[in-house]
Amino acid sequence: MLWYKAWLETRVRFLICFCGIVTLCAWNVYRMDDVKSTVNLAYYYSVLHNSSSQLALLMLLAINFTTMGGLLREKAVGAASFTLALPVSRAQMMRARIAVSLLENAVLIAIPWTVMFIIGCLLGKTHSLSQAMSHVGLLTVGGLVYYGIALLASSLVEGEYTAPIVSFGIVAVIASAFDDPLYRPYNPLYLMMGGGHYDARAGLLVGPVPWLQICVHGLLAACLVLASVKALQRREF
Repeated sequence: MLWYKAWLETRVRFLICFCGIVTLCAWNVYRMDDVKSTVNLAYYYSVLHNSSSQLALLMLLAINFTTMGGLLREKAVGAASFTLALPVSRAQMMRARIAVSLLENAVLIAIPWTVMFIIGCLLGKTHSLSQAMSHVGLLTVGGLVYYGIALLASSLVEGEYTAPIVSFGIVAVIASAFDDPLYRPYNPLYLMMGGGHYDARAGLLVGPVPWLQICVHGLLAACLVLASVKALQRREF
């Protein structure tokens, strides 16, 4: 029941994000065939990389939209009493909400990339499954940090639109603070876009897996999610 309730709350926003993201990503890859045989294979790989970078930016919006809501939003509109009267704990409510929103965001990453890869293969231009999986992995890890930020904002700030505004503000601060080349490897968006592992000549991600950045971002995301649950448990309604 809690899963279904969380789905009902987010399904419209999710479907809007899904249709928009899939359409834009598919069009970007399909359009690459306008350039004929005057370029090499690296160009087509770079198209996929650039489309993945665009997907990273779109995910910043989608994560905030799909994470909007929750008990504080219900409190703002006067509907929290019904949810709180259910025979479940706040932690159970949060677990269901987190599970549904994580699944939605995973779909928003995996399906657009699958569509881009299939279109590229049908056009005879892309065949690197490992590159696709690498991009999806980096998008997922970096996206978890922004998900944690959005979830924490929605657990601390009342109002359906106030929390996303606060979350976007934090994202802007992070982008500015980590713009220095020394700290850029720990910028979640930089990681989502491939970071320093992108070779422009080949159009591919190269080098070893950035396990340090992945672990740091994963730990940070876990701390943000845990803080969100604790904040909502201690909230007075």
